[in-house]
Amino acid sequence: MKGNMSRSATLSELWAGVLIGPVAALTQLEINYALVLWACSHSRSWPLHLVSLLLLGFTVFAGFLAYKNWRRLADLAAEDSGDTLSRSRFMAAVGTLISAYMALVIAAQWVPVFIYGPCQR
Repeated sequence: MKGNMSRSATLSELWAGVLIGPVAALTQLEINYALVLWACSHSRSWPLHLVSLLLLGFTVFAGFLAYKNWRRLADLAAEDSGDTLSRSRFMAAVGTLISAYMALVIAAQWVPVFIYGPCQR
C-alpha cells in the first residue's frame, strides 16, 4: 500500500512539472487581459504585477519539483533500459525544460506591464 501511494505521488509530481508551467503562462495572459480595463480605470498596475509574480512563482516551483525528481531518479534509472524509471526520468527532464521555457514566456509577457501603462494601446 505504501509503495502505491509513493508511486501516485511521484506520478502527480511528474505531471505537475509538465503541466503547471503552460497552464500558468496561459492563466497569466488571460487574467492580465481581463484586469487591464480595471487597472486602467483605477490607475493601478499592481494587480497585473501581482498576477505575473504569483504565476511565475508557480512555474518556478514546478520546475524545481521536476528537477528534484530528475535528480532523484538519476541514481535509479538505467541507461536506455525502457523501464518505468527511465520514462519517469525523461518526463521529469521534459517538465524541467517546459517549466524553464514557460518561466521565460511569463517574464516576456510581464515586460510590457513595466514599459506601458495599463491605459496605453
